[in-house]
Amino acid sequence: MRSRWLQVAAVLLVAAAIAALVWANRHELPAAGRALRDADPRWLAVGAGVLLVWIANWVLLHVAARRVTGAGGYHEFAELLPVTVASIALNLAVKSGNLAGLAAFSLHARGRGTRDQGRVTGAYLAAAQTAEVGFVVTLAAGLAVVCWDGRMERAEIVATVLFSIGLLARVVALVAAVRSREVLRRVWSWPGRVLDRVLRREPRERDAEAADEFYDAVAAIRARPWTALPAVCFAVLIDLLGAAVLWASMVAVGAGDRPLVALVAYAVSTLFGIVGVLPGGVGFVEVGAAAALASYGVPIGVSAAAVLVFRVFVFWLPLALGGLLAWRLRSSPG
Repeated sequence: MRSRWLQVAAVLLVAAAIAALVWANRHELPAAGRALRDADPRWLAVGAGVLLVWIANWVLLHVAARRVTGAGGYHEFAELLPVTVASIALNLAVKSGNLAGLAAFSLHARGRGTRDQGRVTGAYLAAAQTAEVGFVVTLAAGLAVVCWDGRMERAEIVATVLFSIGLLARVVALVAAVRSREVLRRVWSWPGRVLDRVLRREPRERDAEAADEFYDAVAAIRARPWTALPAVCFAVLIDLLGAAVLWASMVAVGAGDRPLVALVAYAVSTLFGIVGVLPGGVGFVEVGAAAALASYGVPIGVSAAAVLVFRVFVFWLPLALGGLLAWRLRSSPG
């Protein structure tokens, strides 16, 4: 009950902060409206096309991970396309460290009678971890540009530190996976134990099955490390394509044709979304991206229009389509 109240308080706090920000910049609203009204349909089409390639790369990441762990391979691309889109939607709708999307792959595996659920889970967890590696590469590139330009703000430093702490915890889990299955089980349950203490509730028994499946996935990659290279490449491409969607959105509304600025804004906004408390980074992504664009001289109203178009592409459209596919996947007989 207490955790639910904390979530409600966080939503209200973020909503109040966004409302205050909009009110403080209300004189920019007409400019944002004009930018959206006059958006270039050709560049909107480019953004939509890049979005499709972005989704395809998510599918390729998952099939590459499944090939490494023995759960499947590239021949499953068409079959896993709707499953992957449903998984993306679940991860956008629930703040779970990208674990919510596993439900879509589990439902699909049960629906087609797959017996080795462990390999499916291991492949998904391997893909999720690889996606984080891909973002680290993109973040490093974006921060390098920011530091070179001398535009590193305090909020970006704080967000980077928080993300680094989370990343360090995952690195510890990876090292534990290499060393010992038992050590990994203890590390895996540590965040839950801390949360129980913070919320002052009775400690709950933690299921070690997910930790074991993750251990098996890492063991498979460790045995043949070169086989993970395609998955890493697809993961990096996902974030580069995300930055390309933001770039197309910027050009469409007249926010400039600067790919490096789009890369910086994408990296900063994704970073804010990760450390933000709401699912999908709602509020945090928008503020982070708009602030990054404004720091490069883009008017606030036009920045807001570009970010709105960008979020429609990479958040609202995948969430709506994936939600329908997730419902269909859940309703299908299995």
